[in-house]
Amino acid sequence: MSALLFDFGGTIDTDGVHWSEKFWEYYEQFGVGVAKRDYEEAFRQSDRMILGYAELPKATLYKTLHKQLALQFAVLRIEEEGDLLKSMTDACYRDVGRIIERAKKTLELLAPRYRMGVVSNFYGNLAVVCREFGLDASFGAMIDSAVVGVSKPDPKIFSIALTALGAAPAGTFVVGDSYERDIVPAKSLGCSTIWLKGKSWGPPPPSEEAADHIVTRFEEIRKILL
Repeated sequence: MSALLFDFGGTIDTDGVHWSEKFWEYYEQFGVGVAKRDYEEAFRQSDRMILGYAELPKATLYKTLHKQLALQFAVLRIEEEGDLLKSMTDACYRDVGRIIERAKKTLELLAPRYRMGVVSNFYGNLAVVCREFGLDASFGAMIDSAVVGVSKPDPKIFSIALTALGAAPAGTFVVGDSYERDIVPAKSLGCSTIWLKGKSWGPPPPSEEAADHIVTRFEEIRKILL
């Protein structure tokens, strides 16, 4: 049986939209008056700061999103008015929940045909989040960078997943939204690659040759894999 490795953040949970862009959608939706360049710096800082949150390894996705937004607000010196933080968290969580449910249908179709795993630069709570949405039943391996001590783009994190699944690079597909962090290292191991090319916050890669397939919606992988 062939194997399938998926990225989580930006792939399964947002259908190709980088999390910096996803959060920005809610800053615009709720009329939070900050410049995007200032927000982007706050996003970068909050992504580092959240690693010091002691409860993170047990946190649900809702709690993770709430904490990330709270840290961004602190960096931006946004004073809470009413329930802005909760309202933005609620809206984001509902939206992401719908996206994950769509992705879940695709994963359930693929599960009988492939040994599947998820490989993510995460915060130690990847397994908690997968259980939160009932995704854990589809994955024989859930590789969280904060748990294994290796982060993308180091190809070793994909090797750890392959070992956990008892799979070889040949015959394994890797699906991810980041060309640099998912597609290039997976290709270097000899895996086949599917790039979910979506809304990124960085410049386009100088080459796309490491991507064997390119899709713009997660569900399009069905045409390749089924």
